[in-house]
Amino acid sequence: MPTYEYRARDKSGQVRQGTIFASTPLEATRLLQEQGLVVVQLREQPPTAPTVFFRTSAKPLAIFFRHLHNTYRAGVPLGESLEVFANTERSPLRSVAAHAAKRLREGVPLSQALRETRFPFPVFVLPLIEAGERGGHLDRIFAHLAEHFEREAQFEQEMKRGTIFAKAYLGCAVGAMLLVLGIASSLGAANPLVLGTRSALRLLGVLVGLWLVWRILAMTRWTAPYIDLIILHLPFVSAPWRKLMAVRFARTLALLYSAGVAPHTSLELAAQATGSPFIVNAAQKLTARLQRGEKFTQVVSEMPFLPPLVVQMLATGEKAGSVDETLHKAAEFLESEAQTGMKVLPIVAGFALYGFVLLLLVWLIFQGMGIVATTYGSLFGD
Repeated sequence: MPTYEYRARDKSGQVRQGTIFASTPLEATRLLQEQGLVVVQLREQPPTAPTVFFRTSAKPLAIFFRHLHNTYRAGVPLGESLEVFANTERSPLRSVAAHAAKRLREGVPLSQALRETRFPFPVFVLPLIEAGERGGHLDRIFAHLAEHFEREAQFEQEMKRGTIFAKAYLGCAVGAMLLVLGIASSLGAANPLVLGTRSALRLLGVLVGLWLVWRILAMTRWTAPYIDLIILHLPFVSAPWRKLMAVRFARTLALLYSAGVAPHTSLELAAQATGSPFIVNAAQKLTARLQRGEKFTQVVSEMPFLPPLVVQMLATGEKAGSVDETLHKAAEFLESEAQTGMKVLPIVAGFALYGFVLLLLVWLIFQGMGIVATTYGSLFGD
């Protein structure tokens, strides 16, 4: 979504400047007028390339926004809070906090200061902070962002915890194979056990190399969405992964909508937060319908991966006039469903590694038994 830099005058005649997210210059002007500002200058900022090649994990972002939430509620000014974070935390966001603290002392809004750092925040973060600045409820925004990234970090941790023992067994198997290779090599370079172990190690090296390439592509910001798109169409993995995409979409949409962001902007940013090109393309097609004045829940119900029960919840919430509250309940429902499904993935991944290691060991045992049989055969033949 384009970002516009503005200079405007408030009701007292004072000049204010900052940035605002909007689809068009006309919408940016309208949003500023709703804040009681008369636009003097408005220009679109050119898109800047992020300085971080890999996307940032959820844990540093959770710590950053939890720190801002706790200190803000305690009455600590934002500038001092950011300075404390920059001086005490060992985080990839230290330089971001230091720059933002400096710019806040110069009177620049937090959303603009964070944007100037060119740090690759998820697409919905800065518009959400800007909405909090306009509405005067930054504490709620910080709390929502902290909870969002804490859930993401918890999921990442569960995936690592679920496969750690399988990875350890795989490492032990590789060590055992290297030991067998060293012992068998003393019997002769043409020994079948030596040749078989070398072949197994080559195969294992190829598989590990492919896995590393996959992980690098999944961590790289430009290729990660396409990796997610591939996962969404895999036969067994796609079901829980689609639920996770739906959770990210619903949770982000709830945050943006309840913060007062325009419905079509909320829909577009929530789709981008999933990281799935498939969902982003669907949202871009539906955004125009919201701008034409169609009902919000009717348009959102056509987004992919949303269960019928969630669509019914949104329709009921719209009739009761509590769409924002219903969105949060729908996000909680989807999250509980996704957690149940995603718990299966570490178990499946662990058993897959166990099975692979078992096959390697069985294959080596048969190779060893062949060596023994050949040795005894040669002895009795002599």
